[in-house]
Amino acid sequence: MRYINKFVEALITLLFAAIVIAGTLQVFNRFVLNVSLSWSEEFQKFAFVWLVFLAIPIAYNRSAHLRVDTFFERFPAKMQRAMLWVIDLLWIGLGLSLMAYTWRLMQVTKYQLSPGLGISMSLVYAGMVIGGAYLVLCVVATMAARLKSEERPS
Repeated sequence: MRYINKFVEALITLLFAAIVIAGTLQVFNRFVLNVSLSWSEEFQKFAFVWLVFLAIPIAYNRSAHLRVDTFFERFPAKMQRAMLWVIDLLWIGLGLSLMAYTWRLMQVTKYQLSPGLGISMSLVYAGMVIGGAYLVLCVVATMAARLKSEERPS
């Protein structure tokens, strides 16, 4: 998992850099050269979709999603462990839902081309499917590690 996480983090970094470069090129072309790029805004939107849905599992791995710790910490340790399992099952549900419903959307949009880039819209939505699958993989890995640590005698 460590190598997959590092790869996805590098991909997110590249996507963010590409978004910044495309935005800078658009501003330069529009205000200095007085020529507008036809593809830059669309590229930025599509890259942002990929960036967001690949970043969700990274944030999960780092426990960076919003949560109410003060509420959680009021419960006894045994209840907290049970709640973590339920929360992880909900994360898996989110990942599977993203995969299933976006896959259906991709089937509808596979022949629709984006006006600026001329790429299939299903390619844009593929980031959501990949992000959902990656989220499920991260959660399952976390659950397996938790199960392994709970099985060890104290």
